[in-house]
Amino acid sequence: MNVMLSGGGTGGHIYPALAVAEAIRQQYPNSRLVYVGNADGMEHELASEAGYEFIPVSVAGFKGRGPVQMLRVLYKNWRGLAEAKALLRRFRPDLVIGTGGYACGPLLLEATRLHIPTLLHEQNAIMGKTNKILSRHVNKICLTFPIADLPAAVAAKCELTGLPVRQAILAADAAAARRHLGLAATKPVLVVTGGSQGARHLNQAMAELWPELLAAGVQIVHITGEKLFAETAQQARKAGLPADSNSQQAQNGFLLLPYLHNMEYALAAADLVISRAGASFLAEVMALGRAAVLVPYPYAAGNHQVYNAQSLVEAGAALLIEDAALSAQSLRQALQKVLFDKNLREKMAANSAALGRREAAAAIMAAAAAVAGL
Repeated sequence: MNVMLSGGGTGGHIYPALAVAEAIRQQYPNSRLVYVGNADGMEHELASEAGYEFIPVSVAGFKGRGPVQMLRVLYKNWRGLAEAKALLRRFRPDLVIGTGGYACGPLLLEATRLHIPTLLHEQNAIMGKTNKILSRHVNKICLTFPIADLPAAVAAKCELTGLPVRQAILAADAAAARRHLGLAATKPVLVVTGGSQGARHLNQAMAELWPELLAAGVQIVHITGEKLFAETAQQARKAGLPADSNSQQAQNGFLLLPYLHNMEYALAAADLVISRAGASFLAEVMALGRAAVLVPYPYAAGNHQVYNAQSLVEAGAALLIEDAALSAQSLRQALQKVLFDKNLREKMAANSAALGRREAAAAIMAAAAAVAGL
């Protein structure tokens, strides 16, 4: 099977595409898989690192552009459509898969015009602008969360599959993860992360609570984001806590990290997670069935992180704190409600697991095969 994949701009669009590509490669070992996107986007780096052939097309986003820049963007995207059309005619794919972001627009739009089977995956609980446009034309749409108020013609093409997560997440073991991170086997573990870029507001609010939580017997794994590690480490040292960026082992139940490449260790060890509400990370949280306190990123496109978080809140799997309402006090109240109430925490964890779709990659693969007529 010849398959072209596209999605870019953020890891939230790229990692699902790579997970689907891996599922295709496992089921159809002789397939040719090509990733198409922006040469300057992070999809180029990530797809190449994963071992996939990458072909760039001209593409640019429209947000925040002045009149002159807008003309350049329009020309670039017009050129990208022509490049995508030529690429599709040369490659002759059996299927084209898009996972959102403006980078996938030209390829999927031209594929629909050429009557090539197409599948679109939407990660969030509200469709992004590119996916809204593409949803009217593609053959199949796979959803991570239920999306209400879709046009009838679009809703008829939708299937709730979930978002594929890495096999390392699915195979994670709690006891082994705690040993790896130097955490005690029986004390509760709180994992805090603001995503790869970090979240200064969350880091600051959490830092005020470190001493009292540690005194109460809570173990803390706090991932600050690389750019925010130095300032957060300074706060830790003022509180007499260890803050070595090279350390991967907790000391006295406290571990401060700039970044954790093996996030499966933190999630497997966690009793409660405090985080932003990006779809890819939430899919991992739900796959492992972890209770969460969510602080959605307030500047996400279309406010989609709030919608993502609300999906978990409505299912009883998470609490939500708006970023504007975040403080040490509001965080303390949420932690007192969940972290120190084992019965509630376990109920929320069970609700989270019920939302998790561990077979998402297989479900999307089945939908893709059906669209391609296999």
